Amino acid sequence: MTDTPRDPASSNSASNVHPPTNRRRFLQLVGIGSVAAVAGCLADDSGGAEDGDWEPTQDIRYIVPYDEGGGTDVYARGIVEALSDAVGQSVQIDNIPGAGGLNGFGDLRGAKPDGHTILGSATPLEVAPQQLDDPGFDQRDSEGVCVFGESAWTLVVNADHEGDVETFDDVLQMYETGEWETIGVQEPGSSQDIIVLLARHQLEEYDWQWQKRVQYTGTGPVSEAVASGEVPAGIGTDAGTQSVVNTGSIYPVVTFLSSGTEVYPDIPSVTDEGYPEIDFVGGLSRGVYAPPETSEDRTQWLSDAFEEAVNDDRTQQWSEETGNPIFHEGPDAAEALMDEAFNAYDENQVIELIEEHS
Repeated sequence: MTDTPRDPASSNSASNVHPPTNRRRFLQLVGIGSVAAVAGCLADDSGGAEDGDWEPTQDIRYIVPYDEGGGTDVYARGIVEALSDAVGQSVQIDNIPGAGGLNGFGDLRGAKPDGHTILGSATPLEVAPQQLDDPGFDQRDSEGVCVFGESAWTLVVNADHEGDVETFDDVLQMYETGEWETIGVQEPGSSQDIIVLLARHQLEEYDWQWQKRVQYTGTGPVSEAVASGEVPAGIGTDAGTQSVVNTGSIYPVVTFLSSGTEVYPDIPSVTDEGYPEIDFVGGLSRGVYAPPETSEDRTQWLSDAFEEAVNDDRTQQWSEETGNPIFHEGPDAAEALMDEAFNAYDENQVIELIEEHS
């Protein structure tokens, strides 16, 4: 992925549904200050009696709050062709990385609630950044559109070690002996960062003796750092690491989601290897959101368009070829996804863990 944050860089580009059993399991394990609308936003094409007949009249801007090449970006590009046909307008992907995904959410917050701007999330990746450093808005004020995919966090290793380091136990041994010291993750509060903190400081069974977290802006940069040997191993989404794995420069060892991943169907999960499950942070869901105050009719129209795009043969073929699950759940599921993620972080005292060890 580049389930990343922002250095103000942005770029534009233009059957049966797989059952979302893994995501529902993830939601079950996860658990289930309002921003005022920007002045003038509601006055221009924001809703009203004609919304029942609404259709987009211009390009749809699809904000990806991470760098190109990460899992969130991969999913957006996997569906964008079919989505453009479904909405009857061009869908333009706009990468706005930074601040753990909050730069993108901040941009969404300032957009007109007219149905022409959406954002793809990597929930719960954006939760801790909001809790650690109040951005002045709450991402939960965004209007849910749908949930259409999921990913698993995956440990990848530099290909020079293939044959010697094959299991998660092997990885832990490399850190225990001191041969490896660094681990590549995203910035403080990212899911990868939380995983390694849990595995060293809270869950005794892991006893992961890394010495230094080297932090990047997303899965794309993490994968590149592992491939170059800058770090021996790192954590990224299955979707975001796949393109680099396919080059042969890195390889996956284990997934942190107990249900595993169809992207790498032959690798085990940490629970398969006998370690405690950490599903509340071991996976993420691909939610879609609209600006605060976007009308229900418009979010539902957009959700229906995503459902049509999900069922499109091109999207289904992309899913089958990559292993990335694709499905559709509506606005209520998107709203619940975000609320449940915040609740899970509170219940597991994630912020206290980060603050104590960062």
